[in-house]
Amino acid sequence: MIQRIRLPKVPTLSSLTWPVLAAIAINLVPLAGVLFWGWSAFALIFLYWLENVVIGVRTLASMIANAAVVGGINWLGALFFGAFFTFHYGLFCFGHGIFVVALFGGQTAVIGDTMLDLVGAALALFAQQSGLLIGFASIVFWQLVQFGLFIARGEVRRVNLLELMGAPYPRIIALHATIIFGGFLLLLLNQPVWGLAVLSLVKMTWDIAEARKAAQPVAANEA
Repeated sequence: MIQRIRLPKVPTLSSLTWPVLAAIAINLVPLAGVLFWGWSAFALIFLYWLENVVIGVRTLASMIANAAVVGGINWLGALFFGAFFTFHYGLFCFGHGIFVVALFGGQTAVIGDTMLDLVGAALALFAQQSGLLIGFASIVFWQLVQFGLFIARGEVRRVNLLELMGAPYPRIIALHATIIFGGFLLLLLNQPVWGLAVLSLVKMTWDIAEARKAAQPVAANEA
């Protein structure tokens, strides 16, 4: 009997490309804000800070979803890690937000009533910077898609709560250290448009790399 040789399947193009295309599309909004809507360095970097907050909410929702699907002792884990994550990540983001406002907000009215008024800063920026709310809406939409895929792909059953809790931190430490340092240099250069565009492209490159990394296990399963 002649045995057939089974060749390894090549991962489908869509499973590898659509997350990358989505990451590019989402990041085109801040790029358009810089090039066409006149966003300042403060508006751009504050929007990226808001993305961290939304990612934190998605992470907490993922913990709760894991407990709801798996049940049992996972509820205890979700309650414990969820409470710790809310306090620690919330405090981390709060300090990060104050730093962004202090460094980039200046003495203008857009920083809210006080330097600690991050909600006031966000509302003022949404009112004063054209299209910034669209940028924030695109971020929320993408995180909702990510959460839906987390459930649809079955990751919600396989996730390790401790790893899930720690996932957002490398992004803040590595990516935002780069963005803040770049933004500080742009302030010294009087915020040239080309510099802000480069900053948004750096963020886009990071998100594309993350999207490709996340798509690899899915593509492998389809192979």
